Amino acid sequence: MNYPAMALAMVAATGLIVAGCAAEDSSAVPRDVAAEAKRQAAAVTYERVAINTDAGAFWFEPARCSIDDEDGAQHFDIHGPGMSPDGKPVYVTIDGADQGPLADGDMRIHVGVDAPFTHGDPAWISNHANSFSIDVPASTVAIDGGVVTISGLVFAADGDARLQVTGPVRVDCRR
Repeated sequence: MNYPAMALAMVAATGLIVAGCAAEDSSAVPRDVAAEAKRQAAAVTYERVAINTDAGAFWFEPARCSIDDEDGAQHFDIHGPGMSPDGKPVYVTIDGADQGPLADGDMRIHVGVDAPFTHGDPAWISNHANSFSIDVPASTVAIDGGVVTISGLVFAADGDARLQVTGPVRVDCRR
């Protein structure tokens, strides 16, 4: 969680509420200022996620982070903008399901873009099909109390290029 930003927004909102309640004359807080303070107080962000690789650390901040129960499995959908080790924008998408030994996940790092539904160059992809094609074990997915952990990630791009993740990727979807 981004505690400093959340604390600042809460202090600002509390100050505006107190000031608005105490003001009985024309010096009351303008509606647009109060609305912005309320919006910022409600905008809780998710914790920044590090993806440590043999090429350096990628990171992203989830704009969406959801886990839902469906048909006896926990499905997850996570995505957000971030940065590559060399300072280029990236957009990361992670989705799949935790179904025990049949867990399936698809993780992509689109380099050079910072928005969904656009494709960067390269697009680093890690999923069962890519793992099979580059002859590495598929990654494993575990969900525990709103935290998605993906281990054993190996990304591929352009057929031959590989990107080895040096530890698990942990995404906390709790608010």
